Amino acid sequence: MRRRWKILAAVAVASAALTVAACGGNGDSSAGEGPGAGTSLTIADKGFAESRIVAEAYAQALTAQGFSPHMKSLASTEIADKAIRRGSIDVYPEYVGTAYLNVLKLPAEDAPADPQDQFDLVRDAYAKRGLTALEPAPFNNGNEVACTKDAVDRYHIETLSDLGTASPELVYSANAEHLTRPDGLPLLKRQYGVNFKRVRTVDISLRYKPIEDGQADCVYAFGTDPQLGKLPLVVLKDDKGTFTGGVSFRTFPVVNSPWYDALTPAARTSFDETLASVNRALTAETIRPLIAQVEFDK
Repeated sequence: MRRRWKILAAVAVASAALTVAACGGNGDSSAGEGPGAGTSLTIADKGFAESRIVAEAYAQALTAQGFSPHMKSLASTEIADKAIRRGSIDVYPEYVGTAYLNVLKLPAEDAPADPQDQFDLVRDAYAKRGLTALEPAPFNNGNEVACTKDAVDRYHIETLSDLGTASPELVYSANAEHLTRPDGLPLLKRQYGVNFKRVRTVDISLRYKPIEDGQADCVYAFGTDPQLGKLPLVVLKDDKGTFTGGVSFRTFPVVNSPWYDALTPAARTSFDETLASVNRALTAETIRPLIAQVEFDK
């Protein structure tokens, strides 16, 4: 419990900028005042740093508009989905890809190519389940390749296609599954001509260790890995949109529809605008250092 409060305290500081952005012109509002006055709600996270940061940013921004949020931490998507549908929580941040693949159990190969179409599909399906899905944040916690700034500067690498040209001079760090998955290294080879001089195969949790030890130039990354905000790494642009394509993993607010529909028009408008403002601020460049503050700085 002590560690949880330390994490939440760090998150509170880290999300202050997001709160200010969400407050807009009503920055003088406080709990009990503003369009959300008298409205209580329970906001949940899924028990890991990124989810906690987003949920805490929602809570602080809504508090500034007069809402009275209570926080709850849950252990998994399955638990959160059950809780939101039965109304024991009112809001939690989910991911489009998780909703599509794990909750709705839809096949990845049938996903629309456009991320907005993917979200629209999820939103419509969630509405039939008694849930309201609000527009997602811009950051995507999906597949990426990051290379050291030294390698990027030395070999003039900006895109994954540039990486294909430079790769015979570079060492890559990745987990074993990535090396054989059709959407992993085989795709990089096939679509971008990537053929690394050497690949250091490590456990998925140790992918950044060879970078830290100076034994690798590039690493298989996820879009919001906190190491991307700590180490001198540059995330390469996917100039063909193939590697980072597929189902997107943008975060979006899931809301219990009966709770949402019971809001007054003024409270609903404030709720929508406040969460939309927070989400607009949640770019990859914003979320990575926040995660790093929680994960590394405690």
